[in-house]
Amino acid sequence: MDRTPKRESTGSDFAPLRMTLRDGRSATIREIRPDDADAFRTALERLSADTLHSRFFSSIRPTPAMIERAVRTDAERERALVAVTGGAATPTIAGGGRCISAEDRECGEFAVMVADEWRGTGLASGIMKALIRDARARGLKRMEGHVLAENRSMLDLARRLGFAVGASEEGPAVKLVWLDLGATA
Repeated sequence: MDRTPKRESTGSDFAPLRMTLRDGRSATIREIRPDDADAFRTALERLSADTLHSRFFSSIRPTPAMIERAVRTDAERERALVAVTGGAATPTIAGGGRCISAEDRECGEFAVMVADEWRGTGLASGIMKALIRDARARGLKRMEGHVLAENRSMLDLARRLGFAVGASEEGPAVKLVWLDLGATA
């Protein structure tokens, strides 16, 4: 396990993105911050077992260590975004995503999750597009993720965004999706 001290993300190099969703609601996509811990915990606790399974490949429940790790990112290697709704005083996290670069800084592995009540609104697409733009800006050459084969909506989104879909070394229940970041999306 790498115990090297990590520089926390300051949020200074990712400009927040405001988006209007298909149903007319709006969300702001921005970097996650340490002060998002309570809102992030609440968001995870409200997720259905199916949504947790799609994201984590199991129906886990959040632990304090998991929350702490999620809100304190390694600025050298990862970008973690949240989609926030509501007012500044009481933000609600409706979804999020992250992309962690490999040691070689050429490939980044992504993951995205959207709260049940926000599915089908275009929020996952907005988060993915933001992660792709950011990965390109950070100089990554490839982005990839592991998606459950039964998660048709994420596989369809990946295809629409130009990702290739193939077999994963994790077995037939998981697909590997990847995008050459030199190509235009």
